[in-house]
Amino acid sequence: MNLKKGFDTLKNQIEYLIDNIKDNKKYLVSLSLSLVAFLILLVVLFFSNGDFSVSKEVNTLVDSISSRRYTEAYQYYENLEKEFSASKMNKFNKSASNKLSSLVANSGDKYISGEMSREQYLGLINTINALDHIEIDVNQLLDISSRVEEMYIDENISYEKASSYMEVTTSLKGIYQDLDEYKNNIETICQSRKVYQEGSKFQQIKKYKEAIDKYDKVVKEDKKYYSLAQNKKQECIKAMYDYYISQSKNSSKKGNYEEALVYLTYLKPYYPNDEKIEELEDEYKEKISVYTLTSDDILNLISKRSKIDSSELSVISYQQTIGGTLYYYAEVVRDNKIYNEVLVEPKEKKIYSYKSEKVDYDCEYSDGYYKVDEDGKYIFAITSKDAASIVRDRLSSKKEEFNDLEVKFKSDIEKYVNKEQLNKLVEKNNNIYYYVLVKKGWFSLTKEVYLVNMYNKTVYKCVDDKISKI
Repeated sequence: MNLKKGFDTLKNQIEYLIDNIKDNKKYLVSLSLSLVAFLILLVVLFFSNGDFSVSKEVNTLVDSISSRRYTEAYQYYENLEKEFSASKMNKFNKSASNKLSSLVANSGDKYISGEMSREQYLGLINTINALDHIEIDVNQLLDISSRVEEMYIDENISYEKASSYMEVTTSLKGIYQDLDEYKNNIETICQSRKVYQEGSKFQQIKKYKEAIDKYDKVVKEDKKYYSLAQNKKQECIKAMYDYYISQSKNSSKKGNYEEALVYLTYLKPYYPNDEKIEELEDEYKEKISVYTLTSDDILNLISKRSKIDSSELSVISYQQTIGGTLYYYAEVVRDNKIYNEVLVEPKEKKIYSYKSEKVDYDCEYSDGYYKVDEDGKYIFAITSKDAASIVRDRLSSKKEEFNDLEVKFKSDIEKYVNKEQLNKLVEKNNNIYYYVLVKKGWFSLTKEVYLVNMYNKTVYKCVDDKISKI
C-alpha cells in the first residue's frame, strides 16, 4: 500500500515539471540562443587575439620560399620561434605545413614539366628540411610519383628527368621509403630498355644467340618493349638457322670442332630433333675424339719423345689454326724455364719445334721445325726427307756416286768435320740446318757432311776442314 502511494507521488511530480517546461518553452529557447551566441563571440574574440592570429606570418614565410629567398625565409622562421609562444608556434607550423605541402606539390609538377630547374626544386626541398617542425603531406607527392612512373613507361618523360625527380623528392624529410616502389619500377624499366637496345645491336651483327638472351630479359611490365622484344626474338630464331649452320661448317674446316658444336647448341633449343643438326653434331663429336688433345696429352707425348719424366715438365696449350690446318701450340716449361715451344698436329701427333735465327731450343725429338716472321706469319721448315732429297739431287747433278745418305743430329756429325769451323758457321747463321751424312766408297768408309738450311734450302759442304757453299 505504501509502495503504491510512493509511485503516485513521483508520477505527480514529473507531470508538474513537464507542464512547467511547456509553459516556459519560449523563454528557455531564447535563453539558449543567447548563450550560444555569447559562446561564439568568445571563440571569435579568442582566435582573433594577436596571440593566435598567424595567417599574416604564414603568408610571409610562404611568399619568401615561393620567391626562392630561402635564406631570408629560414631566418624569418627562426625569429618567429623566438617571438611566438609555444601554442602560437604550433598553430603557425600547422598552417604553414598545409600551404607548403601545396607549394611542394606544385613545384614538383613544374619541375617535371620543365618550368622549374632541378636546382630550384632542390633548393625548395632543402629549405623546408631546414624548418624544424614543418611537416609536408606526402600523399600529393606520392600521386605525382605514380604519374611520373606512368609518364616514363609511356615515354612522355626521359629517364634522367624521372630519376632526378625521385632523387630530389626522396630527400624530403618525412617521406622515408614511400617512393621506393616508384623508384624501383622506373629503374627496372630503364634496365629492361637497355637490354632491349643491347639485343638490337647484337641482332644487327648476327649474334643471334646473344640477342635472344637480351630480349628474354625485357620485363613484361614494359608492355611496348616486351612486345617488340618478342617479335625481334622470333626474327632471330628464323635467321639463326642458316647462319649458325654455315658458321659451324666454317669452324669445322678450320679444325675448331668444339666451336662448331657450340653453334649447334645455339640452335638446338629452337630446332629440336632437326636431322641436319643431329648429323653435324655426330660428325663434329667424332672429329673431336680424333683431333682433340688435352694439355696432359701433349705433356705425355713430349715426355715420351724427349725421354724426360713428365713430372719435370709442365705444358700450357691452346688451339692454333695455320693455313687451314689445326695445331696445338704448347709452351713447355722445365725448371721454371721455357724448355720448348712446339706445334702439335693432333691426328698424326707430329711435333714441330721452334727454331729460328734468334731462338733455338736444340730439340732432337721433333718431326720438323717452324718459326714466326716479323709479320707474325708461321713458316714451316722443310722436312728432313726434303733435306735428304736436296742433297741427293745435288750429288746426282754432279754425277757423284754414293752408297747412302742420312739426316743426323748435329752431335752425330761433329766427329766428321772441323768442329771449330762448323760452330762458326752455325753461330753465324744461328743453327737453322739439317745435317746430312753421305757415305761413299768401298764399305762406306768415306763420309761427307752436308748442311741444308731448313728455311731457304741453301746447301753447304764440309770438305778438308773447310765449309763451303754449293
